[in-house]
Amino acid sequence: MDREFNKTNLENGIAGGLIGNRIHFFDEVDSTNNHAISLADNGAGEGEVVIADRQTAGRGRLRDRRWHSPPGRNLYTSIILRPDIQPASAQRLTLVAGVAVAELLSGYCSISLKWPNDVLAGGRKISGILTEMRVRGQNLDFVVVGIGINVNMEPLDFHDELRPVSTSLKEETSSGISRFGVAVDLYRIFEKWYWIFLNEGFLPVRDRWMEYSGLVGKTVEVKNRGVTQRGTCLGIDNEGVLLLIDEENRTTRILSGDMNIAKGR
Repeated sequence: MDREFNKTNLENGIAGGLIGNRIHFFDEVDSTNNHAISLADNGAGEGEVVIADRQTAGRGRLRDRRWHSPPGRNLYTSIILRPDIQPASAQRLTLVAGVAVAELLSGYCSISLKWPNDVLAGGRKISGILTEMRVRGQNLDFVVVGIGINVNMEPLDFHDELRPVSTSLKEETSSGISRFGVAVDLYRIFEKWYWIFLNEGFLPVRDRWMEYSGLVGKTVEVKNRGVTQRGTCLGIDNEGVLLLIDEENRTTRILSGDMNIAKGR
């Protein structure tokens, strides 16, 4: 593990902000999201973060997918939030996080966003986001935003099935990258976009997300529970819902699913 990547340095590096006001640092956890949810259930405050050198059971948005989480390579972190918003709006924080990660990583290489929760470099996945929430009655209790970033993975570090579709900052830049620097910048940029979302609404987030995505006008397919929907992408609306227009000029709102650029017939 790189020497500067430790709790003390991280606390000093992000002192004074909301995000990272308290750091729970671990050499190993099953999942930073699992641990953050447990902390939040027991009263952890907004802005507290969990960060780990390794996950033994990191997971993606789709339950049958795992986030490959070896030690000493990547950034695995989860952020606890307690925004005063309706539960239906909580999933927009996935897109807030996507914009923050894209802004961070675009300082290293060319980045694009794939709806709803992936960050790509050269068409390959470099980061994923998993947002989970808890509701009490009709009110939102807390949201946990989990972020995984492939920082110093080598091609042979990826499982065989992931190697063709995954990449890392090191692979894209041909240089080792400081995980400490990536973490500090991530918390700073995420906090900026979180305040924009709370104070100005989702529109500026949506506009920036659209700039990074490059999806408008492309034919895409979205698979969800065995059903595939195909159409030309119009972007996302102010709820973060994907908008498609089909061959009969009907607009469809897609709430969830696994999206990919459609291959030619």
